[in-house]
Amino acid sequence: MTIEFINIFKSGTMKISSILILAFLFCISFRAGAQTSPSQPLKFSLSEAKAYALNNSPVLLNSARDVEIAKKMVWENTATGLPQFNVNSSYSYNPQLSGFTDAIVNFPGMEDLDINDLKKNFFVSGQVDQLIFNGAYIVGLKAAQVYANLSKLAETKSKIGIEESITTTYFTALVAQQSSEILDSTLTAIQQTLFQTEQMLENGFVEQTDLDQLKILESNIKSNLTLTLRQVGIMERMLKFQMGLPIDQPVLLTDQIDPLVNIMNLETAIIDSFDLESNVDYNMMQTQEKLRLLNYRLSKTQFLPSISGYYSFYKSLDNNFFNDQSPSTYGLSLYFPLFSSGLRMAQVKQRQLEYQKAQTNRQMGADDLRIQYESALSGFLAARDVYFLQQENRNLALRIYRKSIIKFQEGVSSSLDLNTTQQQYFTAEGTYFNALMALVTAKAKLDNLLTKNVQ
Repeated sequence: MTIEFINIFKSGTMKISSILILAFLFCISFRAGAQTSPSQPLKFSLSEAKAYALNNSPVLLNSARDVEIAKKMVWENTATGLPQFNVNSSYSYNPQLSGFTDAIVNFPGMEDLDINDLKKNFFVSGQVDQLIFNGAYIVGLKAAQVYANLSKLAETKSKIGIEESITTTYFTALVAQQSSEILDSTLTAIQQTLFQTEQMLENGFVEQTDLDQLKILESNIKSNLTLTLRQVGIMERMLKFQMGLPIDQPVLLTDQIDPLVNIMNLETAIIDSFDLESNVDYNMMQTQEKLRLLNYRLSKTQFLPSISGYYSFYKSLDNNFFNDQSPSTYGLSLYFPLFSSGLRMAQVKQRQLEYQKAQTNRQMGADDLRIQYESALSGFLAARDVYFLQQENRNLALRIYRKSIIKFQEGVSSSLDLNTTQQQYFTAEGTYFNALMALVTAKAKLDNLLTKNVQ
């Protein structure tokens, strides 16, 4: 019975070992296959690309770290006015004492004194310090809190900038993709026409000039297609860099141009009026003004006294006869500046002028932001009208170009006419894409001004 059990156990163990080995080999082969196989493309709409960038952009990651640094700075300034406790300990040994010390043991009543105790000095002490009043500390604490708010505003400003950059780059990539698709379909049509023209040339229905003209058209389209495809790759890599993705990670842009433009049009119809008080740039100017004011107040605290208190304790850890320091000590410290030959007053006047400049800058900035909003809104509405006009012209040029291809195939028009209509179509296409990017840029600028700071 025991032998059978051992045989079964050995057999089961061998089977388990074989299974583990096979599983291990499978994992190795799977990992090797995963490393060599290309990664699947990640799909992003424009809104998804913005959301991903807000969580992964390196720029925003550093902005978030700046906010955390500012928070720690607030506590750093706060802690300077809180109790400070320090401990000190020391041990020393003097192998040779002075002559007077050696003679002490011969004095009456000193017979029991051990001379070795006088050679050692071992103690521990501690002190608690507490700031009671300091004008610079009070103002500095407020300034640190204002600086922390400024860092948060800077982070919000960075987020707005990232969203604007993502929008522009996303549209540029879509334009490059659509251009490549148009060029590719145009190249296919020209190549078909070229093939038919070669057949017609062999039968004597067209001239060699017509065939040569089509070959020039084909070569130009191939060249433009190559450049456009490179631009697609560059724009996609730029977009991934802005989003915080590895630049070698394949991506797929899922949005289309026309639906995004329609959304822009709908958003414009419900645009709220410009709110200066919630504008990030204006809030940053307000915060800068507060910092200048606090800096001005800080300079005036130089005329105020500073008061602090302390408590110290002392404990001797030896039998040194001469160590008679008090075990506890209380104290107050007062510092009162009296005369500086006008130095402090000059510094106060400088800070006052800097504060007045910050007030003027804020007032000028408010007017400038209102003008920027009116200009941005007017520019967007004009760009939108131009876009729809160029879109109609592009569609008209495309219809003319397609008809010219049919006419050439039917022998009604020449290759020169086909070349003319093709150049007209490409010009209209380029003008349309320029109008599109002008619309996107104008809308992004308007959104930048209208984005409200949520505190």
